[in-house]
Amino acid sequence: MTTTMTEFDARYLDTWIELDPATRRANIERLWAADGRLSVSSLGVTLTGADEIDAHITGVHNDLIAEKGLRFSYDQQLESGDALMLRWSITAPNGDVVGRGVDTVFRDADGRITRAYMFMGVN
Repeated sequence: MTTTMTEFDARYLDTWIELDPATRRANIERLWAADGRLSVSSLGVTLTGADEIDAHITGVHNDLIAEKGLRFSYDQQLESGDALMLRWSITAPNGDVVGRGVDTVFRDADGRITRAYMFMGVN
């Protein structure tokens, strides 16, 4: 179990906050298994593979980070076997927390993400 940010946590966060689209895509391809799946609770969808995951992350990045200036950060990280729980907050430019969620991430033997479940609206 860990409660401090690991290298993996930082790389996962970078897939969401990286400003350069080409670098963001390269980060996704490096971190995710080819058939990795991301399930997003707020949308009720499961995205499969780098193209779908990249399209979703790009949309989130453009809407929340580029347009609104929001910042993502982790509040808590816990690890158990191949599973990682990342609780995150979205902070407005004025410092107010405007959203919170949890990602539960599962990795293969090579450390690449096979499945991730994103839950929004966590307190």
